[in-house]
Parts: sequence; C-alpha cells; structure tokens
Amino acid sequence: MKQQKDTEGCLYVVATPIGNLEDITVRAKRILSTVSVIGCENVVRTKTLLRTLRIAEQDKHYIVLNDACEGRATAQILATLNSAQDVVIVSDAGTPLVSDPGFQLVRETFAAGIPTVPVPGPSAVMTLASVCPIPLHEYRFCGFLARRGRKRTEQLTRLNGADAPTVLFESPRRVVTTLKDMLDLDMGERKVFLGREMTKRFEEYFYTTLRELHQEFLTRSSIKGELVLVIDCSPRSQLVWSEERLSRVLQPYLKPTQVANILAQLTELTREEAYSRITGLADEPTLR
Repeated sequence: MKQQKDTEGCLYVVATPIGNLEDITVRAKRILSTVSVIGCENVVRTKTLLRTLRIAEQDKHYIVLNDACEGRATAQILATLNSAQDVVIVSDAGTPLVSDPGFQLVRETFAAGIPTVPVPGPSAVMTLASVCPIPLHEYRFCGFLARRGRKRTEQLTRLNGADAPTVLFESPRRVVTTLKDMLDLDMGERKVFLGREMTKRFEEYFYTTLRELHQEFLTRSSIKGELVLVIDCSPRSQLVWSEERLSRVLQPYLKPTQVANILAQLTELTREEAYSRITGLADEPTLR
C-alpha cells in the first residue's frame, strides 16, 4: 500500500448541487473559492455555478474532464498535482465518479500516492434513498443501462433476477423504452420508486408498479429532467427461510455441527443454540 505524499498538490473530489443551489456545503464552497484549477465536465455550466455562488470564475483555470477526453484530462491534472498545485474535480451535478468521469484519475492519484480527498454533499442516489419506501439496507447500483445490444440485455436480465433492489439512472428520452423492456420481462407488478427533477421546483416522486409507471409516462407529451429509479427485487428472491426450515433442509446432507455453524452465520443464533435446536429437531417427526 502506497503512502500518500505531502509534496504534491491535493485532489479534491467535490459534490455540487443536483438542483437546489442551497444544498451546496460550506466546505465545498470554501474549496471551490480557494483552489484555482478545476476539472469539470462542462466549463460553461461550472462557471455558471461559481458565478451563482459569488465565486470569481474568471480567476480559475479549467480542464475539461469528460468521457471523450478523460485520458488527456487525467494526464493534465496529474501534471498539475505533481507541480504542487491543488485541483478540484466536479461533475455537472451531484457527486463525481457516480456514473460520471473521474475514475481513471482517482485510480492514478492513489497509485501515485497523491492526496485525494472527498468533499461529500449532494447525491442523486442518496437523495432518493432518504425518502424511499423500498428497503435499501442492501442494494445494487447500476448507473445508466447500456442503450442497446447484448450488454443491455444482460443488465436487464440481472436486474430481473436480482436478490436486492436495484438503483439506476435514466434519461427522459429513454425511460419509456426502458420501462417497456422491463414489462417484456414480466416485471410489470414489480414495485418501483422514481424521483424526477429532485430538489428542483417541479420535483416529483412515484411509488407504484412498473406497469403503472409506464402507463403514466405514456400519457405525457414530454418528460424532462434525469430520473433515478429504485426497482424492488423479485418476489422470488424475498423468500424468508426460518431457522427450523434451514435445519430441515440441511440436516440430511450435513453433520449437526456443520449445520450449526451455517445457522450461526445466517441467523441470530449462536453456534451452541443452533446445535441444541438441531439435536432437538432430530427427534421430532418430519414436517410435510
């Protein structure tokens, strides 16, 4: 493991508002004010943000960091950091690297031992999760689905059979197609929670089924704003196994001590409690 050095500049990964500018953190505003080099997806959009925050945007040096030029931008930012200058990277909105460019850069800074500091703040995923009626103690993050082809088919197939809810992003132009693809996989009755235009004036949320959501969007003449969806896992994957049922299934194939070890990992029982219950169950008639 490489130690971070003190001789280079520091890379700050700064979260910016996803809509409402009041969501900017005090720390993020301070760092944007004091660091002169900014890596960003869109210079015009970033300048507008700085202007709105009353930060002198004309005093900054901008390096475009997007999917098309990530390699070149990474080299430029690394050179800047190696010259003992600090650098901020921001996405167009929200937390960088969450389905946004910057991963290659962060991997390189850690490999080189360059200090890399997250400045947390707004996140579309966490914003939706904070009001989500679908339990998210465990979830899969998918980002944007592939637009077409085999990769998209594989992603949708995995989503259909996932044993935890899936969080994904979608554009307003493709959301109806994506919902239709899910209906074609017989997912129509699956629960979904969707946020659109979150933190903005016309934000809205839907908690419904995929079929009803598809029908809702079909009735609209236009859909605006990026969307975040939480799609519940398949009812088949939500089967709850009781301690007794697990014991009944495992006992014919494993020794009691082995079953006890498994139960101790999968349930709240201790190994000793599990063993005691197993040996007690062994003398009972088999349940049909």
